[in-house]
Amino acid sequence: MSVEEPEQDVEPERGQPLIVVMGDGDLSNETTRALEASNARVVHLCAPEEDEVRDALEGGDVQSVAVVGRTDAIVLRMALMVRAVSKDIPLLLTIFDPTIAKQVAGAVSNTEVTSLADIVAPSLAGPCIDERYAAVTMKDDKPIGLVEQDGDVSEEPIRTPRPRRIEALARALFTPYDESAGLLLYGAIGLVVVFVIETATAVVTLDQGVVDAIYGSAKTLVTVDPNPKVADGPSWYKIFTSATMLIALFFAAALTAGLVNRVVDRRLTGLVGRNAVPRRDHVVVVGLGQVGLRLCLVLRACNIPLVAVESDEHGESVGLAKELGLPVVVGRGADPSLMRRLSLSKARAVAAVTSDDLENIAVAMTVRGIHPDIRTVLRVGDGAVANETRSLLALGIVRDVHRMAATLLAAKILGGDPDSVVCLGDDAHLRFPDGRLERAELDVLAG
Repeated sequence: MSVEEPEQDVEPERGQPLIVVMGDGDLSNETTRALEASNARVVHLCAPEEDEVRDALEGGDVQSVAVVGRTDAIVLRMALMVRAVSKDIPLLLTIFDPTIAKQVAGAVSNTEVTSLADIVAPSLAGPCIDERYAAVTMKDDKPIGLVEQDGDVSEEPIRTPRPRRIEALARALFTPYDESAGLLLYGAIGLVVVFVIETATAVVTLDQGVVDAIYGSAKTLVTVDPNPKVADGPSWYKIFTSATMLIALFFAAALTAGLVNRVVDRRLTGLVGRNAVPRRDHVVVVGLGQVGLRLCLVLRACNIPLVAVESDEHGESVGLAKELGLPVVVGRGADPSLMRRLSLSKARAVAAVTSDDLENIAVAMTVRGIHPDIRTVLRVGDGAVANETRSLLALGIVRDVHRMAATLLAAKILGGDPDSVVCLGDDAHLRFPDGRLERAELDVLAG
């Protein structure tokens, strides 16, 4: 695979086709800058009314329109305005919701749909899995890691450790993450232990048959009545049975409290199974917005254990994560007490991918304070913050997601056919279906 150097900058000619970019926000601005860096004629409409859209599309030789909005609803609204003016002009839309994206792509002709999350998640997942991976991709439904080698990339199958199912089950059972799970588990274990001890001592001390001993122990366990033969037993055994009844009462209360809490409260993690909080070889994803959720799905496709941390318990992506069986812990990633409970010493990496750049930096500083050697991957959307983080703090692997996405969006708008963007060092590279790379330096996009 060879890397093609970008051509020298030249002033765009007035006769060149016009590109219309619609939408506000940093991603829309970065996309406009990327198009201008490619010497395209660009008109940027931040929050246009229908008359403004009509004037832009009818007043010049418009080649295509890109709608890069903050929310799916805004993008859909702007797309409808474009189609009210022209049925044929090529449209590029950024829509996160996969159901809406599929419906729009099928119903609206000459339209391509993608999203920021779809574009950047593979480049965030790569270094989360292995520090050598610049990104991940799927080939024949198998996860592939893209490894950087002297400015080029090679493909390498992603191999995960053989699942240690017994160990994972034991860790999930005996080191549960949340308190309600601990109450439920240890309450149940305590009751079983009391039942076994009661049965065994009744058989030996009271000379009862096993069936009668089990019956008597069950009565003790539910605090209905002690074994009837206890009244004729030795004094020490009466004291022993009184103690086991009190202990059984304590464990029954713990079991009930844990059970009620898990039934009444909204549960985002499980005791066992896919939505149990992993304790080994996992990735901690802080921030469950559009990018965080898509990153979790990419990691799940690569068979990497993960747990997501989200501050908004009622966020839309939290509900989707629950339906998909992704374990979610509610809290702030910059909270040291919470992060210590997520087994950072045995984790692969921590990905701080909230929409707040400064919050992501705070998360990285927190986890480095707990475990200095852990690999951290940071999402930033502000170019200045990205450069400062790289040069001053050196907190981890920094991905400027807006500039990465803008690189790919600009190429698609201009009629190119790249299928992904890969970060090699501080440079974004467009990757084409034949494996060819074309570099677009991030500093060029800063304007």
